[in-house]
Amino acid sequence: MSAGRRTKEPPRARREEARSDDARGEQEPARRGGEDPAAGGLERAYPRVLYLYEISKQLTRFEGAERTVPSVLATLARALPLRTALVLLEVPGRPGVKTIVWSAEGVGADRLQAARSHAATSYAYLTGSEADLDGGPTATNAPSGQPAGAPRAEAEERGCFLVLPLVIDRRPIFGALQIEGAARLEEPDLVFVNAAVNQLAIALDRQAIIDAKQAVAEEARAAAQRRQAEADEQRALAEALRQRYEALVDNLDRAFVWEADARTLQVLYVSAQAEELLGYPRARWLAEPDFWSRCAEPDDRGELEQALWRTLAAERDQRCDHRCRTADGRVLWLHSGVHLVNDSAGAPRLQGVSTDVTPAKEVEARVREQLEFTRAVTGSIGEGVIAMDREGRITFFNPAAERLLGWTTEEVVGRRVQEVVQIRRAAGTSVPDEDHPALRAIHTGEPVRSDEDVVSRRDRAALHVSCTFAPLQRAGQVSGAVLVFRDIMEVKRAEQVQRLFAEVSAVLASSLDYAETVSTVARLSVHALADLYFVDLVDENGRVERLAPTSADPAKQRLTERMEDFGQRPGRETPQAKVMRTGEPLLIPEITESAVGAAAHDPGHRGSLRAGGAGAVMVVPLVARGRTIGTLTFVTTEPSRRYSAADLVVAEEVARRAATAVENARLYQHAQRAIRTRDDFLAIVSHDLKNPLSAILTAAALLMRTLPADEQGAPDRRKAEVILLAAQRMLRIIGDLLDVAAIEAGRLSVEKRKHAAGALVHDAIEMERALATQKHLVLEGEIRGGGDFEVLCDRERVLQVFANLIGNAIKFTAEGGAITIRAEPRGDEALFTVADTGAGIHADELPHIFDRFWQVAETARLGTGLGLTIAKGFVEALGGRIWAESQLGAGATLFFTLPLARPEGAAAGGSR
Repeated sequence: MSAGRRTKEPPRARREEARSDDARGEQEPARRGGEDPAAGGLERAYPRVLYLYEISKQLTRFEGAERTVPSVLATLARALPLRTALVLLEVPGRPGVKTIVWSAEGVGADRLQAARSHAATSYAYLTGSEADLDGGPTATNAPSGQPAGAPRAEAEERGCFLVLPLVIDRRPIFGALQIEGAARLEEPDLVFVNAAVNQLAIALDRQAIIDAKQAVAEEARAAAQRRQAEADEQRALAEALRQRYEALVDNLDRAFVWEADARTLQVLYVSAQAEELLGYPRARWLAEPDFWSRCAEPDDRGELEQALWRTLAAERDQRCDHRCRTADGRVLWLHSGVHLVNDSAGAPRLQGVSTDVTPAKEVEARVREQLEFTRAVTGSIGEGVIAMDREGRITFFNPAAERLLGWTTEEVVGRRVQEVVQIRRAAGTSVPDEDHPALRAIHTGEPVRSDEDVVSRRDRAALHVSCTFAPLQRAGQVSGAVLVFRDIMEVKRAEQVQRLFAEVSAVLASSLDYAETVSTVARLSVHALADLYFVDLVDENGRVERLAPTSADPAKQRLTERMEDFGQRPGRETPQAKVMRTGEPLLIPEITESAVGAAAHDPGHRGSLRAGGAGAVMVVPLVARGRTIGTLTFVTTEPSRRYSAADLVVAEEVARRAATAVENARLYQHAQRAIRTRDDFLAIVSHDLKNPLSAILTAAALLMRTLPADEQGAPDRRKAEVILLAAQRMLRIIGDLLDVAAIEAGRLSVEKRKHAAGALVHDAIEMERALATQKHLVLEGEIRGGGDFEVLCDRERVLQVFANLIGNAIKFTAEGGAITIRAEPRGDEALFTVADTGAGIHADELPHIFDRFWQVAETARLGTGLGLTIAKGFVEALGGRIWAESQLGAGATLFFTLPLARPEGAAAGGSR
């Protein structure tokens, strides 16, 4: 194992050997100086053999690199003239290269540093990587690959270095020896050093192997010690846990822990609390094979054993409540939970915890007793009672709630209240789950009351209820809620009927068109009484006319198209015909197959009736003044709805009111036709009389002018004057009739212009002053607001209004009274009043004074009753209003308004 010459070496090894040869090449000139290298060799060889022997002994008793290598270097120094010697070692698991240095006496720090630098450079060249001696690289100026190739002068100054690698066989270099000779080394010196390096390499390698084995052995011992320590720690921990576990289970409050063989049920372990609770020694539990079953009450023994066997069979935890007899004869309720485990050998075991629940069972019994009492109380009342917990899950459901909602207690307990009590608002919209009144009562702690909500029964039927959701509080905390509700279907039904009657009455009073009225009544009735409604009326000629049927649901419009199937057929009497004949109502609470067969004319008609889908029918007569004038037919198509006698009473009342309205409408139509005939007659007569009257007036006026003015012609003049006055009065009556006809026909012509309000009042007073003076009445005017305002009107029509109003006041005011005409602006209008000090108007007569031909009975002979009617028509045609106010005995005041005229240049939108 020569460190300098080897065969079959890899390129790196050959490169390292070449580098060693180069280092030895520095000494070749000394041998070429002519001296025989073998001369004196024997004399020098023997001491070096002794040195090698000494080195062998030092390496044999290898005491570690730190102690052995320095002694080997010292031996080399005795054998050779050396200045410094360095050994570089790579220690496995340690960074850098370990350096062991020897130096001769007198060698300074600079030379040692130079030696270290040379060693680092050379070692880097040998290994092909930078060397970090003792943790830090040493700088050197020698070029890589030429550690000893400097000029001779530099070599003499720096000394002669020899570097030999430490290597075994073909393994990597693990170190190197560098020596610096004080003189040139001869070939025997090199052989000696090479032999020493080989021994050092072998010793270091051997020691490395020994150290590695020792490290492995040490690590194994350490691992074993660690495992032992961990095992001891685990045992200690297990023991501590066991002690803590036993201390824990032995101190459970009224509970004990046990373990049993899953196949035999033999108890293998039981905690100390078992002895304290039941009074049996723990040894007895472990000794007797069936002790667990023997101490259980006979009635509960089977249930306990079944729970134990189910745990093994299903491999799932089981629980059961059972009773056990104590050693002193008491009975305890235990709640046992059982769990299946396998022991270290894989055998199944049952582990359980049994807790004394006797106090809870006693409380449960008292609660059950109280609950039974509560059930008895709530079962005897008619209101539904539902209790729920804080999550809104039902816990109590009384018999009344079962009856009202159609659910059983078993079906609803545990379910959410929103699923059972589904609420709709009166408008038909559903209440969202999150806004359910029960949850609101729980969350807010405030009761929620309602009389307008509708609850859906289990069969989806609507139930009107009056309900109260009240929170339940325990220890100041809301723990749930209770719902108390009652059926108010009859109340709602009565309210609906009253509302129907009110609406029907209002509709019947709002129109005198009987067809429109009956149709409106039908629309009202279908929502309250029926899905389908139709009317049969007897006209003046005795024929039966069916009005268009009305349906509550547009989707059921097809039923209205099949109503001809219920019409009269030859040889058959329909329900409507029967009611018209007898005058008695007909109630068919349910349309059965037999009823369809009885009403059908033929098989095709039977199928048509069946397809109509009717569920119940009511037919009631329309009776007015003791005569049947038609029938109302109510049909429901809902299978769940049946008509009752109460429904028939409501239908009869609707029919009574409808019949009265129909009769009144017919009478009104007759009256309207008579009035139209009268008006037509008056218009014709007034028109035909106007021309003859004009001739009479002309002749009377001419006669007045031609008769002598003396006393002899006085009688004839009085006769002519009577003729003239009578003709003038007849002409005014004809004018009034024509004006009324024009007003009612909408053909009244007016010419609107601006006129001063004061001038209109003045002219009106002057026109009537003579008539007022004859009756010794004071007739005066008053203009407020400056008197310079103008109105937009037809002057002749307004003067006629004043004439009618003033003439009416003169008629009803006693002699010595006063009549005042006023005018004043009011916003965009001018207000005119005619006030008298007459007897006044009765309150019940006041609404009729503007009606045509209406007169107070006491003064009916004094006029035609058209004056105020004409005044009203003229004022309204001019865009004004007219009304009257009066107190009996304090006179009467008639008001009318006319629109104010805009000032010249005013904007179009300037008035309000």
